[in-house]
Amino acid sequence: MRKSALASTAILSLLALSGCSGSGPDETIQDQDTAYQQAMDTGSQALAIERYTVAERSYREAARLALRRDDASAIGDASYNLAVTQLAANEAPAALETVRNARNALAMRHGEEASAQTGGLPKTTHGGSAVNTDTGALDLVAAAAEYRLGQLPQAEQEAHLASQAPDTDIALRGAFVSGLVASRQGNGVTLNAAINMLQTAKLPHSAAQQGDLAELQALQALAGNPTQAMEFASTAVKLRRETGDYQAMARALALEAQAARAAGQGTRASALFAQAAQSIGATAGTDDKPAPEASRYMNESNLLAPVQPFKAKDTTP
Repeated sequence: MRKSALASTAILSLLALSGCSGSGPDETIQDQDTAYQQAMDTGSQALAIERYTVAERSYREAARLALRRDDASAIGDASYNLAVTQLAANEAPAALETVRNARNALAMRHGEEASAQTGGLPKTTHGGSAVNTDTGALDLVAAAAEYRLGQLPQAEQEAHLASQAPDTDIALRGAFVSGLVASRQGNGVTLNAAINMLQTAKLPHSAAQQGDLAELQALQALAGNPTQAMEFASTAVKLRRETGDYQAMARALALEAQAARAAGQGTRASALFAQAAQSIGATAGTDDKPAPEASRYMNESNLLAPVQPFKAKDTTP
């Protein structure tokens, strides 16, 4: 996730009108920078350890501070990170609402620079590494959310927009989501195009990009060569584990299970589906209500294993 610095306002800035000290406004701005950056940093740290409620609260505070200051760059960064957090917490509808709100806020402030239809993050003028308005970051997160919700036509459109972004990382990720959507739609042409875009990307390929490619290759091979699909999916599992993307790892485990079942390896398939279910079930904050995918994968396994074998329980002192 990309972060910029700055947001918020303070009533203390009005005191500068009295002409008391030339350093007053600068100190106020520094305080505003600090408040925004602290909220962004807290969100990032919480997201890294799956404390999604804390992360969401922090990014909402950062977005509020950005709105207060009318800082479009900070609004874009905070809202993008908020949407990504909501996706990580399996709150795809909330992520889409955040994208809509961000697009509207940016369109209001940038006119044609930030279309309410295609979105995008403005370039920050306050340091950090925010992306430009036309990078398609909001398109990407919208595509991912719509894919999870089964809104495939919308996901296809958003992913295509993201894949055309000038930012290479976002474009490649957009191609990956396009491939996922195409696979579910049975669109081999688009799936092949997505694989080709990832294969021909400028070297070196990151572990995340390698994982994306392996997953799409597994999907492509699933129907005609399930044994090869198992190998690709297994590679994707290892790469996802290496990068800490456990949601994608669980999806790759389930894909490997599908391939194993197609290859006649029923016992292996059952174990893999159960592993995928338990990985999702172990997501922080889901003890009371596991994600639907966890229950679905465990049902696919035909095993009697619990989705959450180490579920947190109340204990007596």
